[in-house]
Amino acid sequence: MARSVVILGGAKCVWEDLDNARRFGTFDATFAINDMLAHYPGEIDVFVSLHPEKAAEWLKQRDAKGFPRPKKRIAHENNTQQGRPNAFRIDETLEYRWPGMSGSGSSGLFAVKVAIGEGFDRIVLCGVPMTPEPHFFDGKPWSECSSFTKAWTEALRFYADKTRSMSGWTRDLLGEPTKDWLARP
Repeated sequence: MARSVVILGGAKCVWEDLDNARRFGTFDATFAINDMLAHYPGEIDVFVSLHPEKAAEWLKQRDAKGFPRPKKRIAHENNTQQGRPNAFRIDETLEYRWPGMSGSGSSGLFAVKVAIGEGFDRIVLCGVPMTPEPHFFDGKPWSECSSFTKAWTEALRFYADKTRSMSGWTRDLLGEPTKDWLARP
């Protein structure tokens, strides 16, 4: 049986994307990327980030709002290994690149890699358009997005059949989910 997960990124469209994704039904899990740890009020099964050095502050903001803590925390490194103070426990570290990737595909692609590693085969991206669209939390255009898209295409063979997106360049690349795709064994 297919296991589905919704991954929440930081683009301004994340809330609309999530509302639209829910029209397909419920998901088995929710992953939050970066700032979504501080802002998504619901249960987070896995927090994923390429920025573990910022996670303690995001968790502090989440706690102040009374939101439940994430069940699991995964990053590409545990920042205590670099001598930085870390009030944020990382449960698992994982290489962020698949074989053949020359660079990072952002925390969004890393979350897809984590989801596959966690056994999910129906992955829906919300707020991960990989366009210069502003982040929901600061309104500034994300000018660095184009530096990450090459990695998405380099790794396509590892995730394309298991991943769909609700918006932007990633939706053009992967397609939008459908009820039939989500239900497919």
